[in-house]
Amino acid sequence: MYQYVTAFISGILSGGALGLTGGGGSILAVPLLVYLVGENIHLAIITSLLAVGATSLIASGSYMRKNLVRFKIAFIMAAPALISTFLGSLANKHLKGPVLLILFSLLMMYIGYMMLKGKKQQELQEEDKAINYKLVIGLGFITGLASGFFGVGGGFLLVPALYMGANLKMQEAVATSLFIIFLFGLFGLGSYLIQGRQVSYGISAIFTVGGALGGLIGSGVAEKLDQKKLRLIFAIFTIVMGIVILIENGIKLF
Repeated sequence: MYQYVTAFISGILSGGALGLTGGGGSILAVPLLVYLVGENIHLAIITSLLAVGATSLIASGSYMRKNLVRFKIAFIMAAPALISTFLGSLANKHLKGPVLLILFSLLMMYIGYMMLKGKKQQELQEEDKAINYKLVIGLGFITGLASGFFGVGGGFLLVPALYMGANLKMQEAVATSLFIIFLFGLFGLGSYLIQGRQVSYGISAIFTVGGALGGLIGSGVAEKLDQKKLRLIFAIFTIVMGIVILIENGIKLF
């Protein structure tokens, strides 16, 4: 019962951060599942990937109704991830918990840094620009590898790749990336099942429900707050949390 309650609370916190900042909030999923819910890092990774995939599918629904999801590009980008997600999950299987958490802490600090740096996005698109299939497929492979290894959706890589490589408008890039993250969740689940690894469906479902609720609350609150300040605060929090996890697991390891 304790795990179900904390999974729901963790989902609200992760979804709330995502709703508040508009991106990067899902990076909190794995640490919350490890430190608050009490899952081991390997189980937390697939729980996070399933939850992020499910919430991404829900979020992409409204974009689908507006015909903003570019399915052809989504499947082209996701195709190499069918292999790389499996390879990523296979690789994390052979690493100790502290090592995985150290690597995850470095990812947290990187994402926090990228959020601090801010995103400069062009508003004008070159409509006649050819699609860079090599970039789309290459980043699809890399993002799938990261998803399988860390249990993150990879939107921080997908959106720029779709925007620049596939020549999509920003709204189309966001919409298509959400659908791809859902596919990564399916690939991750398939990878764990093929390897005969543990999957906690109950915790994943409760975390997803909490995440959906948190996302609604976070996006509602975000409309009344300064987005730049929010992203700054969240970026600093993510970096500090990454440093704490790095130190704690460095001590355990060495």
